[in-house]
Amino acid sequence: MPKINLNNLEIRTCNSNDVKDIYNIQEIVINNFKKEEKGYFLPFTEEWYLRIVNNPDKDGEIYGAFYNNKMIAWIFLSVSTRMEQIKSFIPDIDGKCADIDGVIVLPEYRGNGLQKILVNYLESKAKEKDIANIVAEVTFGNNFSLNNLQDLGYEIKTWYQKDENIKRHILLKQLEY
Repeated sequence: MPKINLNNLEIRTCNSNDVKDIYNIQEIVINNFKKEEKGYFLPFTEEWYLRIVNNPDKDGEIYGAFYNNKMIAWIFLSVSTRMEQIKSFIPDIDGKCADIDGVIVLPEYRGNGLQKILVNYLESKAKEKDIANIVAEVTFGNNFSLNNLQDLGYEIKTWYQKDENIKRHILLKQLEY
């Protein structure tokens, strides 16, 4: 895996011109999952991503990590109505809440700390939006992501059964202002 020079990394809010790259990265990552990893990320359609980037107030924002002008990773800050469901799992949340609804890194760029970089960026953007709490879901067995999030201050609050094969931890971080 190539080490990247973080000075050449740009993170920015994605727009409709980035949707093809967002979708292609999703497909590459999912196609590289091992059988036991298949539930780690549930895919969206290209049209769904287009809707997200065109409706940030309703859906949230996708932030892309670009290395030498090529998108190599992205993260989705979801502010959708789904948060009411998540609040039902963690009833003692005070304040505005959002969800990390996916962090995707191209396989050849893993090991460069991009997940943590993107989560930190997402948190800074959440603060700009007066979001006090960030929730993340991690599929059981995805210890790399779980450890990264815990290193960043996320705490496991509960878990739920996504379907007959997938269980997910629900983690919470209260942002400090």
